[in-house]
Amino acid sequence: MSNKTHSIIESNFRASYGKLFSALISQFGVGFTSEIEDAIQNTFLKSLKSWNTSKIPDHKENWLFIVARNDMINQIRKKKKTSEEVVLIEEIETEISSEDLRLQTILFLASSTKISTQSKVLFTLKNIFGLHIREISEATLLNQDAIYKNLKRAKRKLKLEFEAQDISVLVQKTSQEEINIVEEILYAVFNIGFDSFDEKQKTIINEDLCLEALSLAKILYEKHQLNSTKNLLALFCFHIARIPAKIENGKLISFFKQKRENWNKEMIQLGFHYLEKPENLNKFYMETLIISKYMMVKDFSQSHWNTIVNLYEILLKLSNSPIIKLNYCYCLNKADKTEQALEILEEIENDFPSRHVYFSLVKANILRKKNPKKAENILASIVEKMNQNIRKEYLLENSFIDL
Repeated sequence: MSNKTHSIIESNFRASYGKLFSALISQFGVGFTSEIEDAIQNTFLKSLKSWNTSKIPDHKENWLFIVARNDMINQIRKKKKTSEEVVLIEEIETEISSEDLRLQTILFLASSTKISTQSKVLFTLKNIFGLHIREISEATLLNQDAIYKNLKRAKRKLKLEFEAQDISVLVQKTSQEEINIVEEILYAVFNIGFDSFDEKQKTIINEDLCLEALSLAKILYEKHQLNSTKNLLALFCFHIARIPAKIENGKLISFFKQKRENWNKEMIQLGFHYLEKPENLNKFYMETLIISKYMMVKDFSQSHWNTIVNLYEILLKLSNSPIIKLNYCYCLNKADKTEQALEILEEIENDFPSRHVYFSLVKANILRKKNPKKAENILASIVEKMNQNIRKEYLLENSFIDL
């Protein structure tokens, strides 16, 4: 098989994974989650063996669905110990639904009261966005074994909670709380794609992941018209607008040094189109307001940093996220409130894994003048364990520090 054919199969399979999983779980039910995962993997292997440059199907996604569906039928019949032969692929008229059921599957996950939001994000990354465990580990900085165990527990709990229930019926009465959970899942997925730690991602951005999160957020907004979703879309648009300027000649460029003429103006306009002040402030509106302030000003003066600090203080009343507190600390330092920043850093340090990259970078940045030796030691330890070349080069070439 040529490298070109292999690349076509891999990219098509990755793009179709979530649609396949969602269509199959809708048809067979949550009780067969493990079998569905096996069927999709077997289908990928079969495509690698049977496709070549002259035999790639015209309707690739439908071919994958039919093969995966047949595999599921085989697995179920073996479990029931029947000898009935599975109908041939060519004889099956069923096609993969033209409706994208991925959002339905995420809404179903959101409705679970038995698994955590983290489990819902991990499950979504694997089964809706088709990431391997290694990729999820690199993206989330979680241990691979911990991810395996988390997903295994989640599948078991979901089976106990929803076995024999129709997913399409379960999501018909979606509550605002469940929609908010879906927003959080898509927010987490987008952030993982926008700032990927995958060693294979030379640009540090998994743009496909970002665009898929954007696409599903659009569908969510069209269906439910929540202001919070609208502002989430605005946030995604502002971040996506900066992607063309994040890498230059194979090198990572910090926000403050990016060529603004390379930003996507249409995405910025779309961001402002979606940005709307809600009656009750929400996290996504405040985060979007902050990034829009960054993008619209050219003079990062003391006044600018004081404004950003004030916005973060409002945001912190809406979300107690350690990451938001970390960003707040960075801005406090820029606003010459270093002691306050160090106090908060000390309070939140245990909320982060040991040697968390961004926590370490912010801490070293704040300590740069106060304790340069300690800052140097922190940064040296980051570089030593950094496996992603583009980040390592950036840290080395920029005296280690920049936002």
